[in-house]
Amino acid sequence: MQKQETNTLRQLAKSWNNLDTSFIERELADDFIYESQWVLTPVKGKREFLSYLHSKFTAIKTAMQSQTMTVTAEIALQPSMQNKPCIVLTQITSEGIRQVSLLIKIQKRKIKRIDVCFIPDPTEAELTGEFPK
Repeated sequence: MQKQETNTLRQLAKSWNNLDTSFIERELADDFIYESQWVLTPVKGKREFLSYLHSKFTAIKTAMQSQTMTVTAEIALQPSMQNKPCIVLTQITSEGIRQVSLLIKIQKRKIKRIDVCFIPDPTEAELTGEFPK
C-alpha cells in the first residue's frame, strides 16, 4: 500500500508543482473529501474539489506572476506517523515561509481524502528532495 500511496502522492505533488488539476483528476474517488485546518467546512465530492483547487491554482499563478509568492510540493515522510508518506507544501511570500502537510487516505485505489494540516508539524517531516514535475 505504501508504494501506491507514494505514487499517488507524486501525482498530487505534480498538480501543485504545475498548478494543474489534470494530474489528479483520475486519482480522486467520486465521494472524495478535502479538509484543511484553514477552511471552515470540508469540500465534498470530486467535482467540487477540482473546482475549488482550480480556483486556488489560478490565484496562486497570479501571485507567482507578480512574484509575490512561490509554492512547492515535496514528497516527505512523517516520523510521528510511522514514516507515513506525505507532501510538505512550502509557500514563500513577503510575509515569510509557511509549510503544511498534505496527508491522503486511499480507498479502493483512489484518493478518498486529503487533509491539509500543521499537525503533524511539517517541519518535523523527513524531506526527500523529490519535487515531482
